[in-house]
Amino acid sequence: MIRGLYTSAAGMENALLKNNTISNNLANINTPGYKKQITIEKSFSNKLLNKIYNNVTTIGKVGTGVGIDRIANDFNTGSFKETANTFDWAIKGEGFFAIQTPQGIRYTRNGNFTINNQGQVVTQNGHLVMGEGGILQIPNGGKVNIDDNNIVVDGKALGRVQIVSFANKSGLIKEGDTLFRRGPEVGGTFRATGEIVQGFLEESNVSAVQEMIKMIDNSRVYEADQKVIQAHNDTLGKAVNEVGKV
Repeated sequence: MIRGLYTSAAGMENALLKNNTISNNLANINTPGYKKQITIEKSFSNKLLNKIYNNVTTIGKVGTGVGIDRIANDFNTGSFKETANTFDWAIKGEGFFAIQTPQGIRYTRNGNFTINNQGQVVTQNGHLVMGEGGILQIPNGGKVNIDDNNIVVDGKALGRVQIVSFANKSGLIKEGDTLFRRGPEVGGTFRATGEIVQGFLEESNVSAVQEMIKMIDNSRVYEADQKVIQAHNDTLGKAVNEVGKV
């Protein structure tokens, strides 16, 4: 009886965590370069059911609920949106932009960049976008083009934008502002094969319809577990208040 309460409670907690992930995906549906997150579930250990009569006989197993094992990132490419902005860059294919932040190098697919007052290519939060030779410096007044990932100003190549990939992308750890940092399992870093498309942004890979369906299904699971807990509570109440009087 009590085991059922704990199993249902674990299911409700699991549904709440999944709902938080779904809500975060929906909140970032219009964020360029955002990569949706998915919850990976795990089952708790099964318990043996035994019949005790003259001798102990195992008659089967019963589950004890599920929980969230981890939250994974879905790195599938989003659709491209044309902006005609010189410093909107989308990566066609594999790779991430390398961004210098106060906490160290971070990685993103969000190519919504601009120029600061020092002529450096930066993110909308002011973090430096890195080239293979260091900071990307743009002369004032020049016409900027991207050719084979190189920044070309008035026909002169100034440096190659750093586009990197990893042996194990699942080892990247998500941070705010569409940024990722290297985790211990990410493996080696290498130059990616992706090509920058100028004047475009990669949109979020979140599907509003799919996420809403997940949220509805998840709400139904939560309600079902809630009803099971209520049923157990009613049964326990009768056991204490009625059977106990006999």
